Amino acid sequence: MAKALAASPFFRKGRKLFEENRRAWDLPLSKLEKLQVGAYLILEDYSKSLFPPRFEDQAKAYAMEINYRTQLAGISLETTRQTELRKPFWFGRGGVEFLTGYSRLVTVLEQLKVSPPSRLLELGCGTGWMAEFLAITGFDVVATSIALTDIADAQRRQQSIVAKGLEAKLRFEIAAMESVVETVGPRNHYDAVLVFEALHHAFDWRKTVQSAFDCLRPGGWILICNEPNVLHTFISYRAAKLVNTHEIGFSRGELRRHLSVTGFTEVKYLGSSLHLWTKKHWFVAQKPA
Repeated sequence: MAKALAASPFFRKGRKLFEENRRAWDLPLSKLEKLQVGAYLILEDYSKSLFPPRFEDQAKAYAMEINYRTQLAGISLETTRQTELRKPFWFGRGGVEFLTGYSRLVTVLEQLKVSPPSRLLELGCGTGWMAEFLAITGFDVVATSIALTDIADAQRRQQSIVAKGLEAKLRFEIAAMESVVETVGPRNHYDAVLVFEALHHAFDWRKTVQSAFDCLRPGGWILICNEPNVLHTFISYRAAKLVNTHEIGFSRGELRRHLSVTGFTEVKYLGSSLHLWTKKHWFVAQKPA
């Protein structure tokens, strides 16, 4: 039935728009058009047992995340680099959301009594805008990404700090989130480990939580910030198909349970109880002292 529906005239426009979108990543689509494309793709892939998405090949998943810039059809690598280095100062809604997220993060750190010059580890830092801000604020920051291109661009942020004549402790390292304790470490060292809009890109988010736990000093905190809710798996399936990266949503209950199973105490959900499976998750949890 799913295959017949996907091939029906009702989804003709969705099929056509997806073919156009495969040739142009930034194809302007209305919310209705995104819904049409997403519904077509979900039906088509469900009929082939490809939806919900499964991630079984770690090497392939890593390669897709590392090379995501090359998957943006119709956009040059230089344009992508420029866009990433302007982050979070994007005009419009995107920039406002990034800066709002940073302000909320700093507020949460203050509430947890994690203040400069505390040692912070950021997982999945991208080109490092969050790490740069935190380092300028006075934190001692180590930030990681699996992508060499991200780390190379992040180094430019370090150079900009030096050019301003500021003193800041900031280091970028290439590392997968799941194995950061082995590759970057050290164990029992950091006052806080944070992941902002990146946990859902991990090949194995549960191993990532364990690795973060191992990196924290006794009494340290993990901060899981702005991670997508359950319906993100459906809403962002179009984008996931275009660039072959993880775009999955989390169950609030599953996140909470796994933090407890890993050994964290004081597990706190900072979001609204009425999340409707769409509002983003904010969790903090403490490693026992």
